[in-house]
Amino acid sequence: MTQVLLFARARELAGTRSAEISGTTVAEVLIQAEQLFGPEFAELCASCSVVVDDVLVHRFEYATASAGAELAILPPVSGGSDHVTAQAGPELRVAVLTVSDRAFAGEYEDLTGPAVEAVATSRMEATVVLRAVVADDRSEILRILTEWCEGDQVDLILTNGGTGLARRDVTPEATRQILDVEAPGITELMRAAGLEHTPLAALSRQVAGRRGRTILLNLPGSVRGATESLEAVVHILGHACETARSGEP
Repeated sequence: MTQVLLFARARELAGTRSAEISGTTVAEVLIQAEQLFGPEFAELCASCSVVVDDVLVHRFEYATASAGAELAILPPVSGGSDHVTAQAGPELRVAVLTVSDRAFAGEYEDLTGPAVEAVATSRMEATVVLRAVVADDRSEILRILTEWCEGDQVDLILTNGGTGLARRDVTPEATRQILDVEAPGITELMRAAGLEHTPLAALSRQVAGRRGRTILLNLPGSVRGATESLEAVVHILGHACETARSGEP
């Protein structure tokens, strides 16, 4: 059986966040999912990205879907750029920063950023107004985070990647450098949720906190790690952002 992870509109149509579906190839798993969840889901799938164990694949690829594999279905994400767009009503304005040497160099496509956006837009009624991919460079991460926090541009910055123990994993250090105050309870909640799935969650060094009126939150670099971590705290981030906006920076 293959663990199929569903995001945004795909999750809404399926009525579930995940399902175990049989199939020996990627194509067979997708066909089974489309038959299980109906024609509207099948129509949406035609425009979705398909990720197997954090590797982008073609939806009709006949690669083996091994037992225990994770297949993520990611609907297309619209909106957002390097420039600020108008805030739509009371929605949270979110910025997503992917930190990865390889994605920045174009060696592979950024998959985690879009997955994070899908969770933010579907579960938090957020609008993604800024997005970028940057190398694991502390000064560059610091520059972008500082720039995004200026001028009341965004309510929430979600980074993904660079939170492990490798020598170039410096996202927490860059984030902590600009925070006015840390919020360790947020990352403790994420880590506790991650430990329910893997003991390796204990090795992640996420940081969360506030700079001015903006909340910043580090997420792991994998699709599953980032989305599960964000899912664990979506119910409190809205209140955190509201609190950050309510007082003087």
